[in-house]
Amino acid sequence: MSISPLLSRSSRFLGQNRSSSILRSTTARQISRCTPASTSRRTLATSSESTGNSSGSSGSSGSKSNYKKYLPYALIGVPASLLVMPTLSADSDSDSKKESGKVLSSLEASSFLDLTRSYLVYTLLCTPGLVDYSPTILHSFTHSFIPGLKQITESIVRLTFFHQFVPGENVEECLITMKDLHSRGVGSMLNYSAEADLGSEPQEEVDLEEKARQDRLKEVFSALKKSGEFEKSLPEQDRGATSFALKITGLIDPPILTRASTALLRVRPLTTSTSPISLNAPPHVPYPGTPQSSDARIVARDESMGNGKELLSLNGVLGSMGVLHTDEGLKQGDLEELSKLWKNLKQIGQVAKDNGIVLLVDAEYTWMQPALDAYTTLLSAEFNGPPPKESEAFKSWRGPLIYGTYQSYLTRQPTHLVAALKHAEENGYALGIKLVRGAYFDKERKKWKKEGREGADPIWPDKPATDSSYNGSLNTVISTLATQLSSSKPELALSVIFGTHNPDSCDLICDGLKQVGLASETTDGRLQLRQDVQGKVGVAQLYGMKDDLTDKMASRFVFDGRPVAIKYIAYGKLAEVMPFLGRRAIENKSLMSGDQGAGAERRRVGGEIWRRLFG
Repeated sequence: MSISPLLSRSSRFLGQNRSSSILRSTTARQISRCTPASTSRRTLATSSESTGNSSGSSGSSGSKSNYKKYLPYALIGVPASLLVMPTLSADSDSDSKKESGKVLSSLEASSFLDLTRSYLVYTLLCTPGLVDYSPTILHSFTHSFIPGLKQITESIVRLTFFHQFVPGENVEECLITMKDLHSRGVGSMLNYSAEADLGSEPQEEVDLEEKARQDRLKEVFSALKKSGEFEKSLPEQDRGATSFALKITGLIDPPILTRASTALLRVRPLTTSTSPISLNAPPHVPYPGTPQSSDARIVARDESMGNGKELLSLNGVLGSMGVLHTDEGLKQGDLEELSKLWKNLKQIGQVAKDNGIVLLVDAEYTWMQPALDAYTTLLSAEFNGPPPKESEAFKSWRGPLIYGTYQSYLTRQPTHLVAALKHAEENGYALGIKLVRGAYFDKERKKWKKEGREGADPIWPDKPATDSSYNGSLNTVISTLATQLSSSKPELALSVIFGTHNPDSCDLICDGLKQVGLASETTDGRLQLRQDVQGKVGVAQLYGMKDDLTDKMASRFVFDGRPVAIKYIAYGKLAEVMPFLGRRAIENKSLMSGDQGAGAERRRVGGEIWRRLFG
């Protein structure tokens, strides 16, 4: 895919001394590029996109046959692996390579125990019927009245899925992995993965849940400080590659975010101009919309704005944005909780800044995304503005501190991204972007249909459409970055982390960087990022998945101290991350016959096991 047409477009709306209004006029052309021609209604099969995705699909058709086909692997593999793992060792080849000082690939660096566990986990992920019900099974077993069942279940999960996807229960335990990754030219994106099970009924009393939120907040502060200590232990030129992914839903009662989002969707049309639509009018952004400066009235209210009682009586239908008359708006006490959350988020942002840790705000379900978008925009305006050029701090300016997550599987993506670029340009801050495909398509689609909301659901109709949206956004971001860096204010240039498990997308990133002159190819075939681009582009995969792709991206670029390749590292106590592990299993499943995903991972690991045993 050529990036040149998009480059010429972006230069017209983001070029030096050009009016920001021109950006709006390109929206139709951006959408036409990102919107697929196909309109067939197939089941979407995007993959895990907290940071990345595999490109395999796993629709309902054939699920039963696949379940029967691969269930024997699981039934045989679980007990066999648990017996073999403690006793079998075939690491002499790996050990000799480590002693030679050679930089090992992720497979070569893995112990035989790790390989055996990985093979078992990927085999289970290739059993669709089993994976689909894993959250229910895990919850039933860990809350069973049968004596010992909870302990047995947790022990099995710890030996398998936990160690595969979670390198430690706390930051200290993750530091070993982070140091090892950095030695191989890979950065780390930490995420405290204690999350609420947003798809189920509340399971704790209010006072206990409030204590859990306070504990999570303390852990975020602690993690940022410990990550900062890790950064300071690195050479000066290597610093700035560690980031932290923040789940705002863990810091407030999630239904408050849902009610605030409904209120935002009802208020936003009231705050926009009623003048006739012109060529320079902002584009319509489909559900769940795009943030506006006026959102602070709801999510970050202060005393100067009044008590906000009028916001509690907002109601009505907004069909174009999927709002029903029955959707609950703000309740008594919500504004106070939202204001408290904003104060906490500003404090988190300051601690991240003080410790030199990039902060990425995770995306969630669309019904709470408007509030999350509003907070992300407010944080960006607060922390992403460069210091004055004449100041000493300007010399060490490395770009945005706050990154928002842009989900390409939403039909709003093309116009939402353009609106975000425009807002950053007009308000004088650098935009931080984490570009992903998306992870919640199944629940999104079911909820929309079940509740009878107007029009099509907010997700692209199929995976090719999502891929087209992702690749179009990828081109927009790269070409815009090139234009911004050549403008009169390069300090406002965006930074981006591409979250993807798709090798084709990684190739597009590399080709795009070369085509617009942000990277050049060296004599040995690697890519050398231009000096002003170093630290501004990253490509991330989940820890425990697609290690071969991470190795490829690490070796593809000349290592300048700030890695392009990044691993998304989840951590937390086993009981805390159970919902994360169940969701991860579902999001990353793919058919055994697929070119990518768990099937490919299983074959890759199996080949290494065979080589060590019989090679």
